Amino acid sequence: MSNKATNSSQLIEQKFAMAKQSSHEAAIAGLKAAAVTAVCTAIPTFASVRMSKWAKANLGNPVAKTVIITYAAGMAYFIAGEKKVVELSRKHSLEAAKARAKSEYTLTKSN
Repeated sequence: MSNKATNSSQLIEQKFAMAKQSSHEAAIAGLKAAAVTAVCTAIPTFASVRMSKWAKANLGNPVAKTVIITYAAGMAYFIAGEKKVVELSRKHSLEAAKARAKSEYTLTKSN
């Protein structure tokens, strides 16, 4: 009975460690995407304010420029993070399925 509890405890700890690593990787991927998006959004936003009369009149306020850049960067962060989480969960579930299939094959082969 103790052996099963130990294996179960180890399995839970292993899953928790994988989840923690996956969330960290997703946060890093989101941060990279947000940084790139912020720069790629800021350049045309500031350029359009200097070149266009409409943009100067409507986006001349620093808050308007900040909202545009922040919104784009925030969306990129969450989209990239979610894509990374889905990618890693798919990878981990395939690895688990392979391990289960291998252990079942070993059990049936030994019987």
